[in-house]
Amino acid sequence: MIKIIEDESAIRKYQKKFLRCFKPYIDEKIAVRIGHMGASFNAKVLWSKELGIWLYATKIEGSRYWNAFGLDKPKAHSTVSITCEINLPISGIDRRIGGAVARDQKNNIFLVHRGIIGGGKKGIGKSLFEQNYRGVWTLLEDGSRDISVALIGLLNSPNLARQAVHFIHKIDRIKNQTAPSSLQLEIFDEYYLREELIGAKLSESQRNLEAECNSALIVKDLYERLVEYRLRAANDAYRDLFIVDKADMVKAVFLIRTDISADKLQEGAMRLLMNTLSLPRQPRLIMVLPEHPDKQWARKLTNLNIEYLVYRWNGDRVEFPALTKLLPF
Repeated sequence: MIKIIEDESAIRKYQKKFLRCFKPYIDEKIAVRIGHMGASFNAKVLWSKELGIWLYATKIEGSRYWNAFGLDKPKAHSTVSITCEINLPISGIDRRIGGAVARDQKNNIFLVHRGIIGGGKKGIGKSLFEQNYRGVWTLLEDGSRDISVALIGLLNSPNLARQAVHFIHKIDRIKNQTAPSSLQLEIFDEYYLREELIGAKLSESQRNLEAECNSALIVKDLYERLVEYRLRAANDAYRDLFIVDKADMVKAVFLIRTDISADKLQEGAMRLLMNTLSLPRQPRLIMVLPEHPDKQWARKLTNLNIEYLVYRWNGDRVEFPALTKLLPF
């Protein structure tokens, strides 16, 4: 379990660290009007072409650190709408504010979110978030309470900016989503990466928090590599990634693991096998791993007709050196 940080000076330091993670990506400042809670005001937002977001941050005295984010590059002097807020209290515990920082037993500092989302539409709020958000969930010691929160990322991670952007996209999709139907492969009008379906639903059984925060980035980077090879890749509520042929038949299913411990490999193998039973034709099953499994587990996977693909980090991006060896699909 992680514990909320209440100290004013510590929160101020972590707010600055959070904003610094975006600094290398910022291209320009753009003058706009930000629409907020039925009102609007003039502001200069920071735009990142690489991340595809704009950011506006300020301190509201006596209230909170306000970190507002939007998608797509705004036109100068236009009115823009906020997609997501990751706000922090100035000090103490304020359960009306979505964001918070928390510490684990190893003194790692995490950015978390309570699921308080808005948008001016009926039905958008914390219950919608809890019912539909898929990502990394963990228990937070929130003063006198223990609550479940969504983990955005580790503050010291070089991947924090991408993790925050991934969270922003998920909030955008949740606000405009349609629910998946069944375990059967969903029939999509288009095949693409559905960020809101990456990760787990609300659960109290999460372990390596830092690694789990990276799992969504692994999915996204693998998706981009597959698309580069002109493959029709997508995901759904049950499969991290899959590839379909021109007849919409599933040819390969990928499952991401950030841990190669025996229980995680076993759980992954079972999930791959179970989630393909309903398919009319057996696809290739591929487990994506941070390193090669030992000989015993490599043999077990082979006996189950499960292949594996090793990934590695290059800065804040994921590479798949042996991907071409698995082609064609």
